[in-house]
Amino acid sequence: MKLKLIIFFTLFLTLSVLSQSMDKEHFNKVMKGIVYKKNDVEKADLYLKAARYCLEKEGEFKTDLDSASLLNNQSIQISRKFDLKENIAQSMLLDGEIAKERGHKDLAVKLKNKALEYAIKNDLKKEQAAVYISLGYNMPENETSKKEEYYKKAIQLYRETGAFYDEAETFVELSIIHNSIDDPATSIKFAKQAIKIKKRIKRHDVFKEYTMLSLNFRVQGNYKNALSYALAAEKITENLNGNEKWLNLIYDLLGTIYSELKIYDKSVEYYKKAIVIAKKCNDAEAVNAITLNTARGLYSRGKNAEALEVLNSSYKYYSDKNCNAEYPSLYILVYCSLKKYNKAKPYYDQLVKCSNDVNNLKYKDHIEQEKMYYAMIHFLLKTGQADKTYVYINKLKELAKLNNDLYNLSQLERTYYKSDSATGNYQGAFNHLKMYKQLNDSLFNLERTKQLSDLQVKYETDKKDKNIKLLKQKGILQETRLHNELVIRYVFIAGLIILFILSILLYSRYCMKRKSNTILEQKRAEINRQNKKLRQLVDEKEWLLKEIHHRVKNNLQIVISLLNTQSAYLENEDALLAIQNSQHRMHAMSLIHQKLYQTENLSSIDMSWYIQELVNYLKDSFGTDNKIKFTFETEPIELDVAQAVPLGLILNEAISNAIKYAFPENKGLISIVLKEKSNCKYTLQIADNGIGLQPDFDSAERDSLGMNLMIGLAEQLDGSFNIASDNGVIITVNFIKREAEI
Repeated sequence: MKLKLIIFFTLFLTLSVLSQSMDKEHFNKVMKGIVYKKNDVEKADLYLKAARYCLEKEGEFKTDLDSASLLNNQSIQISRKFDLKENIAQSMLLDGEIAKERGHKDLAVKLKNKALEYAIKNDLKKEQAAVYISLGYNMPENETSKKEEYYKKAIQLYRETGAFYDEAETFVELSIIHNSIDDPATSIKFAKQAIKIKKRIKRHDVFKEYTMLSLNFRVQGNYKNALSYALAAEKITENLNGNEKWLNLIYDLLGTIYSELKIYDKSVEYYKKAIVIAKKCNDAEAVNAITLNTARGLYSRGKNAEALEVLNSSYKYYSDKNCNAEYPSLYILVYCSLKKYNKAKPYYDQLVKCSNDVNNLKYKDHIEQEKMYYAMIHFLLKTGQADKTYVYINKLKELAKLNNDLYNLSQLERTYYKSDSATGNYQGAFNHLKMYKQLNDSLFNLERTKQLSDLQVKYETDKKDKNIKLLKQKGILQETRLHNELVIRYVFIAGLIILFILSILLYSRYCMKRKSNTILEQKRAEINRQNKKLRQLVDEKEWLLKEIHHRVKNNLQIVISLLNTQSAYLENEDALLAIQNSQHRMHAMSLIHQKLYQTENLSSIDMSWYIQELVNYLKDSFGTDNKIKFTFETEPIELDVAQAVPLGLILNEAISNAIKYAFPENKGLISIVLKEKSNCKYTLQIADNGIGLQPDFDSAERDSLGMNLMIGLAEQLDGSFNIASDNGVIITVNFIKREAEI
């Protein structure tokens, strides 16, 4: 699927940057304009447009290229006669593109370089950029750095000429290039730059950029962002009519994401949407690819007979050239699930042959190899040949490590477990099962499931809002149509008796008013029903969040109580101190969750309140008897849970250490400062006037758990941690308040 997306994106984007597409009707108008136009300057432009249409026309026919060349020659003759430099540069570039389509690659490069020299000589920056785009597009795939260099030159030229939309589109092309070479981080960076430019120029057609972000986040295993951006791309594309190929790709991507999240009903739903569009566009490759995805989704849900039916219906599109493993792999899985191992055997033999053909170009795609090896392992396990699986499992592990694929690494641990169990290696099976659980839990934990559910609710809510707007628009159109019909009727009747016209008019107006009132009542009732349903969804979400925070707080309190009970049976002072420190840390976290479920604000914590509560608790815990004074200089700062928890733990450690160690005579002053230094940049400072640090103290050594914990928590905040001794100890944490992602 990834390869299919990249090929289409590159083709679509490059054509959109190089020129504007033209349909046949528009082409006919252009040709008529050439015949009837008397202005030669306008004719030159029309000849150029017609030539580009013939070049970009679907299908590769020599007659189309001949027509493009002839029309382009007419354009360049007129342009040179009247010294139309921009048209001349564009025609020179078009000559190079025609040569490329004829298969004359060297000549094409030579002609394009001539066009570039002419554009540079005459300071035609837009035309220079167009040549760079064309040269980059036709560069071999293995010369990625040269291709990127051309696109960056084009970006600079577009920026200088104010062609910001073309600049953004070229950034998308760079995003595609880096995605194709498995560099998702750089690909994400370029896609976000394109979005930033389009937002600045108030262009909202960012579905390509969102699709690239979703594709890259999916590769990274960040399914929350992948799903969010894919749903946003779907929404934008559905609102922009005429983007069926992109919508097809987005549906296919959503189907894949839902499949990998094991939400198979949604996965199959999107795959079926995609295949409908692919058939409508007569895209055999897309039909083939999406059919395979659909069958895989049905197989994952245990609908093997239905999956087999889908495979058989599209088998005519399958070609075994270049050892295409898609169909054989899926046939093996389905037939094994149906316990028809004799029918799976020929496909297994086919894959064994392909796996031995290491020089086959098709199997340089690691995704194809993964599907092939998993199917072969599945067949061997089902047919009692587990001892033969290890060679393929090890190959899969090498691929997963090479691509840093955490999901497949977790699945491989489960496969190891199955093979070890089947061969009697029970200790190995136990170890692999344990590792699988750890990796799987880290990828699909409860919090991620909740976040994805929230995203789905948000998306469904947006779709309902859209439907409400459509209902309103339909109502307005219906009212307008009724009004026009009445006006026509009254005009016709006006030729008859005036009194009859007046009576009909009064009666008709009465009927219209009553009908309008009925329609308005129906719409009001529908809107009220939708609003009530949405309010219920919001209330349920808020209740669930409060319940979660309440239970987290209760669980922490239970653990604190258990630790307190345990301390009663201990005499070792170090153990008692460790338990006490753990209780303080848990109470620091418990305060946050207590505040969240007791207030209406479920997303953030007032840190000024929190610091006061935490200090009161620690004073009571250590029994300072007001001998140790506290001063506060805190601003009303709101932080979300992800930052409030580590900040609270740092406060707990710093204040506890000051109370215990800073004042041998149990008397002194502790000051706490939390304020904003600049926009979203904050400083937390805990200082005391105690005995200070030892002369040979080195925080980098991290000898104590508390020091190690504070430094680690500061890193978790993406902030800096500093401890100094100046008439006491001063601990400073600088951090940036995070903003929630979309």
